[in-house]
Amino acid sequence: MDRRNFIKVVGGASVFAATTGLAGCADVADPSVAWVSPGSSERDVRRYALAHAILAPNPHNRQPWIARLEGDRDLSLFIDRSRLLPATDPFNRQIVIGCGCFLELLSLAAGAKGFTTVVQPFPDGEIADRLDDRPFARVRFEPGGKVDPLFAQILRRRSNKDPFEKDRVIPAAELKTLEAAVATPGLRSGSVGGGEALAGLKSLTAAAYLREVETPAALQESIDLMRIGAREVSQFRDGIDLTGAAIEVMKATGLLTRESLAKPGTMAYDQAKGLYAPLAATASGYVWIVSNGNDRVTQVASGRAYARLNLTATGRDIAMHPMSQGLQEYPEMAALKARIDSTVGLASGERLQMLLRVGYGKAPPPSPRRGLAALLSNRQV
Repeated sequence: MDRRNFIKVVGGASVFAATTGLAGCADVADPSVAWVSPGSSERDVRRYALAHAILAPNPHNRQPWIARLEGDRDLSLFIDRSRLLPATDPFNRQIVIGCGCFLELLSLAAGAKGFTTVVQPFPDGEIADRLDDRPFARVRFEPGGKVDPLFAQILRRRSNKDPFEKDRVIPAAELKTLEAAVATPGLRSGSVGGGEALAGLKSLTAAAYLREVETPAALQESIDLMRIGAREVSQFRDGIDLTGAAIEVMKATGLLTRESLAKPGTMAYDQAKGLYAPLAATASGYVWIVSNGNDRVTQVASGRAYARLNLTATGRDIAMHPMSQGLQEYPEMAALKARIDSTVGLASGERLQMLLRVGYGKAPPPSPRRGLAALLSNRQV
């Protein structure tokens, strides 16, 4: 079907909804129910904290966490290795950063209940290469915590993957406030809100996304994790959710399939290629997190810092969106990664851990979550 016919089809989406496909979506379970009063019925502070931790940002919404309750006040946390991203995250760096985000929200929620968390990252030894079955953290809950103001932003936090408001400048003072949220030894932050550096990062992040789309293995990894339409989103509650009237119509008419998304020249593929250009174009600025070194403990610390940065932005009504493609370590991305590293001014031995588009925009709905039951290991000791 060509584009003109597609427009006619989408124009008739309301008619379609009233007759066949979309009308049947009304009975699907709400995939964002985990965001509603998380942990409110839990007596165990660990379960309460875990119910908030699962709302953490994480790459491709893989939610790769497993928790094991131990005794009365301990947790061991593991990575579900069936949820890794081998094509785009071959060394599992981004997955570990997502684990750091998880730990930060866990600790914030514990504080809201009057507990503090004692966190040991990789207590059974740091994993230098690819992840294994050892825990990424062991956590003890001790009385004496206090409420952190960022806790109030957990349910409002979003990764905003929509275009931002055009021509709305983000004040330099706001960028400095965001930078200050990254207050962790071994990490530093930076930002840009205008000039050639901003234009350069807009161009580079758009080009990096395009490079990922044009790299078959990287593209296929994303396609495999796409949840197309309300029913798939409700069924899986993870991955890349594609919803809305136009999506349901394209799926029902065969325009949007995993096969068409992977095939150059189809409408679905062409639209996917053009997805990030308008996102990068509307960035009011970029903020980044740089580490001195790149070991696993540093990656966890980077994730915790990013979670605080994201929550700080939320509290100031600043939209934030990770632009991670250009930071990835597969060979096809190497040249663009080097240019981005140069643009943000990396020194020898440093690693760019997060690069974030910031601006202003309406908050999107919350991303799907699998829920607390999917997180907990059946084995307790």
